[in-house]
Amino acid sequence: MRDSSAALTVRLATAGDFDDIRRLNHQTFAGEIPQYAPRPDGRLVDRFEDESTFIIARENDTLAGMLALRDQRPFSIDAKLPDVDSYLPRGRKLCEIRLLAVDPGYRHGVVLRALLMRVVEECEARGLDTAVISATTRQLKLYTHMGFVPFGPLVGTVDAAFQPMYLTRESAVSQAGSILGLTNDRTAAPATFLTGPVPLSAAVRRRIEEPLRSHRSPEFAEDLALIRRTLAALIDARHVAVFSGSGTLANDAVAAQIARDGAPAVVCSNGEFGERLIDHARRHGIDHEALRVPWGCPLPMERVAKAARRVHAGWIWAVHHETSTGMLNGLDELRAAAVATGARLALDAASSVGTVPMSLDDVEFATTVSGKALGAVAGLSVVCCAGAPAPGDGSLPRYLDLSRYLEGTGVPYTQSSMLVGALATAIATTDWPARYAAIARADRTLRERLAASGHEPLVTGPDASPSVATWQAGSALDTANLAARMLHAGYAVSWESSYLRVRQWMQTALMGDFDEAAVAPMADALARVLSKSLAS
Repeated sequence: MRDSSAALTVRLATAGDFDDIRRLNHQTFAGEIPQYAPRPDGRLVDRFEDESTFIIARENDTLAGMLALRDQRPFSIDAKLPDVDSYLPRGRKLCEIRLLAVDPGYRHGVVLRALLMRVVEECEARGLDTAVISATTRQLKLYTHMGFVPFGPLVGTVDAAFQPMYLTRESAVSQAGSILGLTNDRTAAPATFLTGPVPLSAAVRRRIEEPLRSHRSPEFAEDLALIRRTLAALIDARHVAVFSGSGTLANDAVAAQIARDGAPAVVCSNGEFGERLIDHARRHGIDHEALRVPWGCPLPMERVAKAARRVHAGWIWAVHHETSTGMLNGLDELRAAAVATGARLALDAASSVGTVPMSLDDVEFATTVSGKALGAVAGLSVVCCAGAPAPGDGSLPRYLDLSRYLEGTGVPYTQSSMLVGALATAIATTDWPARYAAIARADRTLRERLAASGHEPLVTGPDASPSVATWQAGSALDTANLAARMLHAGYAVSWESSYLRVRQWMQTALMGDFDEAAVAPMADALARVLSKSLAS
C-alpha cells in the first residue's frame, strides 16, 4: 500500500473527474461488492449523479477514493426501507452519504480520514448535522468505530447486504473527533443531561425574554389559568395551586395540611427525597412512622400497608419518582395500599409529572416543580389536590395556607410573570404523548449502549425511571473528575449534590428539551469515562 499522505489532494469533483469516478464506482460496486452487474466498458453511472456532490481524493492522476453527498429527498435508502424517519433522531437536518469507495491500494486509513474530514466540512457549510448511509456489512466494525449508529433491518441482497446507519455530528465528535480532527465548540453550551436546570425549548426561551408584567395583570391571570387548566387535564388533578418557591415549599404546604388533619401518617423512604419527607413530617409535628428501605430498592407495599394498619394511618406519604436513585415507585401499588387501609395518599411527584403518563385521580395531594420534567425555569412549585382544603383558621403560616392559592385567580402573593409565563408556555407547547415516547426511546438507547460496555445503572427493570439513571462512578476517581471528563466531551451530567458525591454516583437525566440525537454519543462517552474509572 502506498503512503500518499504527502501528495494526496481532497476536493470537490469537477467535470473532468467523472470518468474516473464511474470507473471506481464500477470497480467497487460491480466487481468487489456485487451490487450491480458488470458492464463491458467498466464504468457505472450512478442514478443520482447529477443531484450529488462528489468529494474525491487524488494522488496525482490516480483517483484514490470518493464519496457522494446528497441532501435531496427521497434518499436512496427511502426506496429500500419504509418510514426511514421513524428510525432517526428528530429535528435534524439530514443528508445521505453514498458511494464511499477507496481504491484497494490506498486502504491504509489516510484516504478514508481525509474524505470524512472533507464531508464534515461540507455538511457544516450547508447546515447539515446528520448523515445516513447504507454501509456494507463487510465494514460494520469500521463504521461503528467512526460513530455510525445502525438502524432498521438489512437491505440489498444476500451477496450485497447493507446496514442502514446514521451519524450525527455530536457522535462524530465524541467517537472519532481525534481521528477526524473535530472538537466541540467550547464556547457553546454542552448538551445538558441534568436533573436541573433542564434544557429549555425555543418557545420557552423566547417567552422569558418578554417584558415583565404585574402579577395582577390580565395577561398574568391568563397564564396562571392556563397552567391550572392544562396541568389538571394532563394528570387528572382536580385543583392546582402554584407557589413561588422550590419543591421543598410545596411539600411544606402539604405537610401543613397533613399536620392540620391530625391523623397519623406512614412516611416512606427509599432515597434522599423520601428522607426529606420524613424530615418534613418531623418538623411539622406529624404523628408518623418512618418506613425506610435501602436506597435503590423498591418500596415493599406489604410493609407499607401493614404499617398503615398498625398505626391507624390517615395518610401514606411517599415519593413517586425518587430522583436520587432513578427509582419509580409504583403509583398503582401505593394507591392500592391507601385504599386497602383507608388512608389518603400524598406524593412528591417532582420528577415524574411530565416524564411518564400518570393519573392523580384519588391522590389527595401531589407536588411538582417548574424546573424539572415540565421543562420550564426553576422557581415555581405546584400542589395538586383531589379536594379544595377548607380555609385556614389563622394557625397556618400565611405562605403555606394552601386554601389561599385556590381562591379567585390563585395569586395571593407576588409571583414572577417570567416564571409563570415560561411554565405556561412549556406546558401548552409540548406534545406530551410524543414527549413520553421520546423519553422512552432515549432511555432504551442509553441503557442498551451502556450495557453493551458492561455498565448497569443502580435501578433496572420495571422499577426504573425512564428519565433518570444513576451510575456508580467507582472509587478510583471522584465524581468531580469524571464529570469534568464528560463536560470536556461536551455533556453536562449531574454529580454535585452531596448525596451523590458521598456515594460516588453520577446521574443522567432526560428532562426538559433535551437533544435526542445527542443521547447515543453521550452514552458512548459515559461508557468510556466509567470504564476508565473502574479500570484505574
